[in-house]
Amino acid sequence: MNIVEITVVGLEEPPWLRGVERFCTKVLEELQLDNWELSIVFCTNKFIRELNNRFRGKNEVTDVLSFSQSEGEPFPSYPNLAKTIGDVVISLEMVETNRDTTGESWEAELKRLLIHGILHLAGYDHEETEEEGEMLDLQDRLLQKLMEERIRT
Repeated sequence: MNIVEITVVGLEEPPWLRGVERFCTKVLEELQLDNWELSIVFCTNKFIRELNNRFRGKNEVTDVLSFSQSEGEPFPSYPNLAKTIGDVVISLEMVETNRDTTGESWEAELKRLLIHGILHLAGYDHEETEEEGEMLDLQDRLLQKLMEERIRT
């Protein structure tokens, strides 16, 4: 069983958080990942810029950051307990900005960022061209497959 915890920082808590929890659970199921504990953080541009500067040395706003708990020294795993895998941080202001730029719906853009962040935690990367193609292809396939899953009801 997977666990998805959601936190909202610097914003009023939106009414659709249960939909995000359901959607992330579906993404994990599609990736055949089980017994994961995943944290989703929704925040402002200011907050994500601070994180980006502190942890990546980039003093700029970004749409999504992923912080894996499985890098470096492995931590012990216990039977029947979920493995804390990491955090996906998303600026809701950037969801709106990206939507305006791409012409996608707000919900489609949020789904894309959730999938993107989860794929990073699952070990996918896009630093190299070959890896980028593989990750983005999988991201697009998951987005198409899960497009009917509603976040906002």
